[in-house]
Amino acid sequence: MSEQTLPENQEVARPRLLYFADTMCSWCYGFAPEMDAVLEKLGERVDLLLFAGGLRPFNTEAVDDKLRGYLSETYPRIAQLSGQKFTTPRSLVPGFVYDSEPASRALVTLRHLSPGLEYPLMLALQKAFYDTGEDITKPEVLANHAEALGVERAAFVEAFASEDMKQATLGDFEVARRFEIDGFPTLVVHRLNAEGQDELILVSKGYAKAPEVIERVEMALSDAG
Repeated sequence: MSEQTLPENQEVARPRLLYFADTMCSWCYGFAPEMDAVLEKLGERVDLLLFAGGLRPFNTEAVDDKLRGYLSETYPRIAQLSGQKFTTPRSLVPGFVYDSEPASRALVTLRHLSPGLEYPLMLALQKAFYDTGEDITKPEVLANHAEALGVERAAFVEAFASEDMKQATLGDFEVARRFEIDGFPTLVVHRLNAEGQDELILVSKGYAKAPEVIERVEMALSDAG
């Protein structure tokens, strides 16, 4: 991963923490408290860059009994590990179509309209989906949560429906594909090496506890070696 470059090869003022996640990824929801702890510890030293990874984008098939059974077994495991609440997950409702593209596009849209609010939006949508059972594949539900964060509703609705945001979302999916991200959550440190060249360091893949992640990020940020 160290030889890959980011899109547009933007100049890095300080190290960036690339977070590849999906709002409708249950393990990402479980990881949220750990990620919050990581950012609380390291937030002054890194810039967070959230990528919508694309878990099940453009899916058109309703959740079948096999997947519903798997999710019914997985959610309690995540709840036990993380302490996160899975009260009435929408994904367990018969007939639900698990399309993660709209929620991904909502994050990209907020990154465009109000940079920095995409991460709080993801947290709000995760809770809505897994705890209160809201259908976050619906544009009006996504707009409700964007508006709750202070974003003008009309501006969000217009941008969300635009071709630019649809293409930008595909761009996020493409970054994850190029970097061979095959699971969420994944964290990568983007820094410049001693020669001033881009360096990408994988620091976490899958669910992990904050102290372990922090230690790995600290190692990646150090100048040793």
